[in-house]
Amino acid sequence: MPLQIKEEKEMNKRLIIIALCGMMGLVFASCSRPSIVGTWVEPAAEGSLLGEVGFTLLDNGEVVNINTGFREYKTWERNGDLLILHGETNGYSHEKFSDTNNIISLDEKNLVIGQDGYSVTYLRK
Repeated sequence: MPLQIKEEKEMNKRLIIIALCGMMGLVFASCSRPSIVGTWVEPAAEGSLLGEVGFTLLDNGEVVNINTGFREYKTWERNGDLLILHGETNGYSHEKFSDTNNIISLDEKNLVIGQDGYSVTYLRK
């Protein structure tokens, strides 16, 4: 086999290996997503007496509420692109509920969740 053909085959092998490594890197990068665990708040509206409203999602599946009013979240779970918040009203009846929210976007600083055409943007604190 002539030397030039052998060198071309070696070069092609190297290019294929480089391309495969690059694709694997992209796959791994796209699989890593920011953690939803942490404190998320809506900025306080001007003149609001409550201040920030939101919640802290803990690693163990529990929720710490921040000025959420009579709807108090107790636990949370993530199922793909869904954030499910389980809670209980703290009024007269103490009714249990679950809010299933679509995770519209999530990055290190912002969480946008929504359902039925309504969305809320939270900032990581």
